[in-house]
Amino acid sequence: MMNDVGQEFRYKDFGDRVRQWRQAVQPPMTQRELADKIDVTSGFLAHVETGRTLPGVRTLVAIARALGVPLHDVLRAAGYLPPALEQKDDLLLEPELRVFFADDWLNLTEDERELLRDFVRMLKTRLRRRQSRLPEAGGYRLDCE
Repeated sequence: MMNDVGQEFRYKDFGDRVRQWRQAVQPPMTQRELADKIDVTSGFLAHVETGRTLPGVRTLVAIARALGVPLHDVLRAAGYLPPALEQKDDLLLEPELRVFFADDWLNLTEDERELLRDFVRMLKTRLRRRQSRLPEAGGYRLDCE
């Protein structure tokens, strides 16, 4: 669990990024304009940009779309994805994933592919952490939480 200082830093860092993205749009977008586009109040957006709060995933998706920022960059900046990892062209080495994406992978945009790659990396990281903390039981917890 993240301590309050780390959480404050993450929120502030994310707010700074949102402000940078908003001001980089040409012409630069005001807080009110962005708030209207993502269906939040300008007060809420001000709280995000000053690091007082971190928006939920739906608002993060709206921010990415409104500002033209790749969704994986927004999710990573908000702390929902790990820092950028080494990129591999063929992340679909697992047979189950190849079957799952056989029909759809070629129809995905590069942003959608990258988001799925990041999601799979995040899941693998979380599973490795969880397995390293569990007693020997095949990597799975035997009791219900």
